[in-house]
Amino acid sequence: MWYGLPADFQEGVGKDPMPMRLLLMSLVPLIGLYCVLEPRRVFELIRSASPLVGIVFLCVFLSIAFSVSVGSSLRSLVAVALLTAGPILYRARYGAVDTFESLAKFAIATAFINILYTAAFPRFAVMRGSYAGMVKGAFYHKNMLGQFSATNFILLLPALPMWRLRYYDLLRWAAMLLYLVLIVLAKSSTAIILLSIGIAVYYGMSWIQRFPGRIFRSFVVLLAFALLGFVVSVALMGVAQAIAESFGKDLTLSGRTNVWEQLLPLISERPLTGWGFALFRQPEIMEQYVRLTWDAQSTHNTYIELALNMGIPATIIWTSFVVVRLVAKMTSSPLSQALAITKRKEVVIILLILIGAFTEAGMMLAPFILWPHTVIALTGLGPEFLSRFRKPTKAGDQHASG
Repeated sequence: MWYGLPADFQEGVGKDPMPMRLLLMSLVPLIGLYCVLEPRRVFELIRSASPLVGIVFLCVFLSIAFSVSVGSSLRSLVAVALLTAGPILYRARYGAVDTFESLAKFAIATAFINILYTAAFPRFAVMRGSYAGMVKGAFYHKNMLGQFSATNFILLLPALPMWRLRYYDLLRWAAMLLYLVLIVLAKSSTAIILLSIGIAVYYGMSWIQRFPGRIFRSFVVLLAFALLGFVVSVALMGVAQAIAESFGKDLTLSGRTNVWEQLLPLISERPLTGWGFALFRQPEIMEQYVRLTWDAQSTHNTYIELALNMGIPATIIWTSFVVVRLVAKMTSSPLSQALAITKRKEVVIILLILIGAFTEAGMMLAPFILWPHTVIALTGLGPEFLSRFRKPTKAGDQHASG
């Protein structure tokens, strides 16, 4: 949030984060009003939280207590907390299906907004310097646009078979086409690979969901992961290398391995509590600890960033929580077709975040553009949660949006 609005990646440009802070703080009265109107729902939401989440929170506060900059860590915690509370409360009120439909409408709007913004303000939307000609749209960096576009493309895949074409469907397909255009204009090799993986997993999930019995589906999921790992290591590495080289990158998809070499020793200096929550998302901290011929303003790896910020134990616990939730959603038994398709999209979002975190910083526990998507996908509130607060209008209505 340090880059302000409009986002300008050029060096020496004045960056005022106040507009973004005001937008973020505008969530405070809305969240407060929700808590006043729905206290029982908020209480049940907290009570149903995973114990692993509580342990992660404890680790976060511990890292803040030992932070080298307590003020920066606290400000970052407030930002993450606000961007986490809003999506969770919305999901708790409307359920998974309706929440994802709202996300889809948001995705349609942002596709057109980024195209129009690029056409109207090329000074800010097109990068210069070593990234000359690469489009970043309304984002700070072209990689953010690429990953946002890849994720939203999956989000906009048709939820149900289309028996008749509606105007909304035309907008949906137009937005999907625009996201493909934006990925090409951004020249993001990471986005292309994530998009390919996301489409394969989305349609692969429809095959997995047909198997009866959760135990058998778990076996199928493990087998699918093993097969996917083998295929990637043997066959797709050449394709990934070709895509990366076409954009002038190495196979890490970020070209920042020299940054990681300098950051890894810092983890061993404070392995238990880290240097402070969100500290290595601050450009001034990166400039202090990383010495390169170019300006490295991020770690370019979320897992390294989390280990630096919170320590190794917290990173392992958080990653374990995300992986466990991913497997649980992959092996679940949705009660309706709409909920089954929503589960597929949840799985794809979580998986893309886990993969993208290897080459980009701040993709988890950070005020990243896809963090609300991640929070909604990770939330494990099913139909039984919603049924506590509203009566079904007819038999079987409880499946609607769990």
